[in-house]
Amino acid sequence: MSTPDPPKKETFSQFVNRLTVFAALGSVAVLFLGPVPELSSLAHMVLRYALTLWICIVGVPHLTALTWKNKSSIRLRLVQVQQMIRNREWRLSRSSPDISLTKLPSAGGIESIPTAPQSAESGSSQNSLTGDRSSHQVPYALFPPNPRPYSSSTLSSEQASELIFNTVQLAGLKMDEPPEILSIDAGPTLQTISFRLPARLQLSDLVKKRDDLANHIGHDRSFSVTSSPFSSAAAFVLPHKERAFVYMSDMTRDLMVFAEKAQLPMVFGKDMEGNPMLVDLAKLPHLLVAGATGSGKSVFINGLLTSLATTRSPQQVQFLLIDPKMVEFTMYTGLPHLISPPVTDPKRAALTLKKLVVEMEKRYKRFAEAGVRNLLQYNRNHPLDQMPYIVTVIDEYADLMVIARNDVEDTVQRLTQMGRAAGLHLILGTQRPSVDVVTGVIKSNLPSRVAFHLLSVYDFKTVMDTGGPHLLGGGDGICMLNGGGQKRFQSAAISADDDDTTRYIEELKRYWQNEVRLKKKDRGVEANGVSSSLITMTDEEEVEPLEVEDEFLEETPMNTVPSQEWTNSEEEEEMPSINESVYDQVIRIASGHNGVSGRLLQHELNIDYVTAATYVEQLSKEGNVAPEYDPETGLKPWLVDTRESDDEILLRVQRMICQTRSTRSIDVQQALGIRKEKVLQLMSQLVKLDFLLPPTSTKGGYTLAWDEDQIQQFLLNVGEQSQFN
Repeated sequence: MSTPDPPKKETFSQFVNRLTVFAALGSVAVLFLGPVPELSSLAHMVLRYALTLWICIVGVPHLTALTWKNKSSIRLRLVQVQQMIRNREWRLSRSSPDISLTKLPSAGGIESIPTAPQSAESGSSQNSLTGDRSSHQVPYALFPPNPRPYSSSTLSSEQASELIFNTVQLAGLKMDEPPEILSIDAGPTLQTISFRLPARLQLSDLVKKRDDLANHIGHDRSFSVTSSPFSSAAAFVLPHKERAFVYMSDMTRDLMVFAEKAQLPMVFGKDMEGNPMLVDLAKLPHLLVAGATGSGKSVFINGLLTSLATTRSPQQVQFLLIDPKMVEFTMYTGLPHLISPPVTDPKRAALTLKKLVVEMEKRYKRFAEAGVRNLLQYNRNHPLDQMPYIVTVIDEYADLMVIARNDVEDTVQRLTQMGRAAGLHLILGTQRPSVDVVTGVIKSNLPSRVAFHLLSVYDFKTVMDTGGPHLLGGGDGICMLNGGGQKRFQSAAISADDDDTTRYIEELKRYWQNEVRLKKKDRGVEANGVSSSLITMTDEEEVEPLEVEDEFLEETPMNTVPSQEWTNSEEEEEMPSINESVYDQVIRIASGHNGVSGRLLQHELNIDYVTAATYVEQLSKEGNVAPEYDPETGLKPWLVDTRESDDEILLRVQRMICQTRSTRSIDVQQALGIRKEKVLQLMSQLVKLDFLLPPTSTKGGYTLAWDEDQIQQFLLNVGEQSQFN
């Protein structure tokens, strides 16, 4: 027979609660009955003391415990209320900081701003690009508010200590007592717990047991063991069970401050500690973004575009959007920053990139005439003849490489090498960063890269050159800027709701359309028009405005949209005509160099890039050169084998080997301008003729089978035959 549990002891607060309730009820009863005045005054005094005692000993401690228990939800409510009040203040305010580009210091690639000032000081100078004041009303307040800016799963010191102690014990390592927690750094995606290592337990022991620790701690992905900034300490990196959202609205004030000193300010997101990451694209100066489906790549690129469109006017920066998937950039149609509607045809995209090279070359000529080195100096010295930055965004670079590899790779290489000083910047996005897409030539000119979750570790190494942690997807990424170290971050989004994102883009378009319409009323704007020759390329064609905002588009020259005839015309009609005398020189140059490229023709003939590309394409169509570039020489090989029989080519190869004593296929290929596949085929035939010996190993090459007497006799016979012919 079990004994009953003893009754629980009454706590002091319960005793005070019972005592004060009885005293208060008695006092109220006395006051209600209304006895003699002496008893009434005594009842008032007892009631007052009873209430005071209950509030101090029972009410305040209970309220404090309840608040601590629900601190996360209370903090979230307070942040939402604060954000609503702040957005209301911005909407009512008619002044914003003056974004003056005349006083820009050299902002280094990335900045983290832990706390933003309450207000930004507005500059007094005129806008260096257009002299307008429209940037005073930049629509920062249009960003949707963040419903979940903080994670609710951050561990307390006691919870973290107990978790680490149990996990280490289960992994078979010795830890006598819960460790001392040194710090807990919580970001939107991850939390880093630094703890003191006990005696006889080293960091290397924890690293070796990483998989076991991850299994016992319940995070098989993205859990890592790393060093800590504290001495004799280690750190566990854990993902939150419920991530915080990172919205553009969280960093509006930081963006306002950063936009005053950066030329092309962009919001990346927040780092592992929750600090904003703000980057100046002009300092990168180009960016490669790789990520599989669902990794957050497109959301990240949209965040970069909206950062630029929010902080810079259409006179300051213009966009050239290339969207082979035809779904990512359509919502930007009608934004005054666009040079033309988003390009969706890969073949038209290759032509558009060539026109961008023409624009770059024209800008460099103007810089040389003006005696300046870059776009920033030119705009400072020519306030009435401003040129905007041009940011080209390619959403799926791999699709362009499949359809128009030769033209696209050569053009992108030229833009990444020379576009920075001319104010031309590229953002390349791809889902498949394989070695045949992100080639070594492209990577050498793109030191700034961002990688989100990828399907293969080899793809990650292709982008970042090294390995990295397991990424969680949904905007969890790694960035490497200007060839520096890797930095993990959570990318920022406009909103998790696609409807809110689309609504914001529409509001942004209406805002800038209204700003441009207001500027048109100023007669002085006509003299300060944008002088981008890329825009004037379409002036010879007839233009028609978009169906929406007809009145606005008719009044705004910089947003005139090329007609359907221009955007769908054949590429041959866009290319310069073939000059026969120049073409004869092109043939001589190609045969003399055993190959040809657009850059070679530019250097030899002093012609522009598009004209050179036209002659290269004509040589390919006629079969004079190979359709593909040779990665070793950078040229399209001269196809002399198409004009000779196989026996004649074989004889030439045999004579070349006898003269040089070299049996390397690359030497034969370069000396005679024959395709690599053809060279290997000829080498096999020479083996059958007992002229060469086949390779003895995978790393070995062909060797000569003839002795010196046979070689000299062959050269003598060939020489006599040549004299006879």
